[in-house]
Amino acid sequence: MAVTHGGWKAAPQTQPSLGLSALLSPFDTADFKNEVWEKKPLVIHREDPDYYAEPLTFRDVDHILSTSSVRSSELKVVVNGQEIPLVEMAASGPGGPSNGLEVLYDLYRKGSTVVFKFLHERWEPLGRLCRTLSGEFSAGFQANAYLTPAGAQGLTSHYDTHDVFVLQVWGSKHWRLYESPDELPLHSQHYRRPADGPGAPVREFDLKAGDLMYMPRGTVHDATSNEEASLHITLGVLPVLWATVLKDALDQAIESDPRYRGSLPPGFALDPELRRQAADTLAGMLASVAGAVRPQDLVERAASRALVGRQPVLDGHLLDLEGLRTLTPDTQVRRRAELLWSLTREGNGLHLEFHGKVVRLPARIEPELRYLLTADTPFTARGITGALDVEGRLVLVRRLVQEGLLTLT
Repeated sequence: MAVTHGGWKAAPQTQPSLGLSALLSPFDTADFKNEVWEKKPLVIHREDPDYYAEPLTFRDVDHILSTSSVRSSELKVVVNGQEIPLVEMAASGPGGPSNGLEVLYDLYRKGSTVVFKFLHERWEPLGRLCRTLSGEFSAGFQANAYLTPAGAQGLTSHYDTHDVFVLQVWGSKHWRLYESPDELPLHSQHYRRPADGPGAPVREFDLKAGDLMYMPRGTVHDATSNEEASLHITLGVLPVLWATVLKDALDQAIESDPRYRGSLPPGFALDPELRRQAADTLAGMLASVAGAVRPQDLVERAASRALVGRQPVLDGHLLDLEGLRTLTPDTQVRRRAELLWSLTREGNGLHLEFHGKVVRLPARIEPELRYLLTADTPFTARGITGALDVEGRLVLVRRLVQEGLLTLT
């Protein structure tokens, strides 16, 4: 598989968004990637309480909360240190689900934390932030928001199985970090809290509005709000792990060579000599895996995997689909802003990957594809350069509008 266009490309954004450099400022992004990422926590204090006003404000959350559906499983409350879907709490309250929003406010008044899960999917400024960081980091990003009343603790001490950035939006919280029993735990390696607690904190500090903290996965922590309510965003980072790439390598080897699909010798469990022979055979198989796969292919697959969970940018797509009926060679279209795409050649065809899917196209139209993928301004099917006639260009534009890569202006 030959990379035709240099791997993943990003289209320009129509609106500015907080990126990694601004998120970490004044800490250097290169220093972060080399010295901090997956190695140690980082705390950045700023004297700027409105630093995160673009993605989310306290007033925004007040509006979101007052108009939320209590039937959503993505709205949760922390009661006695445990996250519980609000729909369960509302069902057990007086009057049943119809009284659910008042149940939520009552729980908050009494000290419970309100958790907005996957808020980036419902609040566009957070979605834009996650898409920006996803492109810069080659990793999936998701955003939760935590609203804690004054003087209250949310979750009990725990660690996350993904790296997190904590953005303090409103108020302040006192954080405690503890010794971590597991370094870089996998998703399946959940925290088991010792019976006598996590021990003495190894670090304590306050995060105030505008401050930031980064924690590698596996960092045991808890936090308590101070004299006013606290609102913070937790950005969860979902990178591609070497463990995943190695599993892909083994899967490819198993699919390509019947030796890996055979069984251990009959009777080996009760025969020490057969077990010794099986161990020798396994050692040879493990040594041969490297020769059965191409590292470059595995990395290309990892690149696709890194962005498959990125939320598609499809605003106005329903209108585009309706507009297909009247699309002409002179209708202006443009590539979607914030779009990440990759174009690769496979045999006599092209694989155009975006939005977590692959559109297969003939290799002969590569010049036309290059034109519309790299155009920085709106264009028409008639204006596309290449060997296709006008009707062929219109067919291509129709296909890519239908797939969501292009949008009508």
